[in-house]
Amino acid sequence: MNHRTARRVASTAYRVMILAASCVALSISAFAQENAARYTGDPRTIAHDFLDLEKDFGARPEHHATVNRIINRALAEVPVKPDAATADAVRTLQAIDAVLRAEGFSFKDNLLLSVGIARKQIDCDNYCALYVAIAEVMKIPLVPVYAPDHSFVRYYFSDGSFLNWEPTQGKSLPDSFYVKAKGIAQPSIEKGVYLKALSRKEFVAVEYNNIGAHLIMAKKLREAVTYLSAAIAFYPAFSSAWHNRGSARLALAMLPEARSDLETAVGLDPLRATSRTALGDAYSDLREYQKAVQHYAASIKLDPTNHIPYHNMAVAMQRLGRDGDARAWEKKAKEIRAKYGR
Repeated sequence: MNHRTARRVASTAYRVMILAASCVALSISAFAQENAARYTGDPRTIAHDFLDLEKDFGARPEHHATVNRIINRALAEVPVKPDAATADAVRTLQAIDAVLRAEGFSFKDNLLLSVGIARKQIDCDNYCALYVAIAEVMKIPLVPVYAPDHSFVRYYFSDGSFLNWEPTQGKSLPDSFYVKAKGIAQPSIEKGVYLKALSRKEFVAVEYNNIGAHLIMAKKLREAVTYLSAAIAFYPAFSSAWHNRGSARLALAMLPEARSDLETAVGLDPLRATSRTALGDAYSDLREYQKAVQHYAASIKLDPTNHIPYHNMAVAMQRLGRDGDARAWEKKAKEIRAKYGR
């Protein structure tokens, strides 16, 4: 997903921001045997809900039909064992991966499930929606989990322990991998921002956020705010939605509201450099340049390879009357851009 930072770049400001196993003999669940190739859309799944939310953005009946076909294929091909051990769970997940690969899907950043289905290129959120849709019909104890700008799924065992599964790679990865790779702060875990099993309602919030990001990219900012507000209502600890709504409001010159949203985003995820930059922009537009400087400095510390906060720091310094510092920061911005290309 990638996923999912809204950006608005101006000359003086940065606005936003499996291996398929050779399956050993493992009986398909009784549910699968009795219902293989019979699923027609009832019970509804999370994937159908995502597509319904995308009706105004290109989702069509054939996309629903594709989800139905995928589920029917899973019913026939995915082994499920009650009271599964780790090896059993891995076989089940590998089989789901094999179904999606056989359907021609591959990973690529994307925002909308309908687009992913049409192009056969799906991002992490799309993958999770299809995994969970299969799980809902086949009664597999699988739930989505959110990390910064990324979703994966988690298989829960009867004793409460679990196994994480990375759909984009088709393998199991521990929480520690996501903490390191995604730069997750411990307070963000404790607040339920990241690495928690999402409820169905919270996963729907991920879809609202994706649509909001899609609308920001289409420069439909007021419509984006509506979807992002729904995402926040469904998932109050959803830092990406707070970031994106703050960025949209900043672009709409709703400065106090943007500042409030971005402060919440930073509070939920203090290690997201782009939120720090966007919050610096909000303070700069409010003419609170010292506070802007503090957040640009924090952004640079978190990600020294992005030239935007260096440039914005130069602008803030100039407005503070510190022309020498402004020239030095602008020079550094050009060096960083030349070195890293961003």
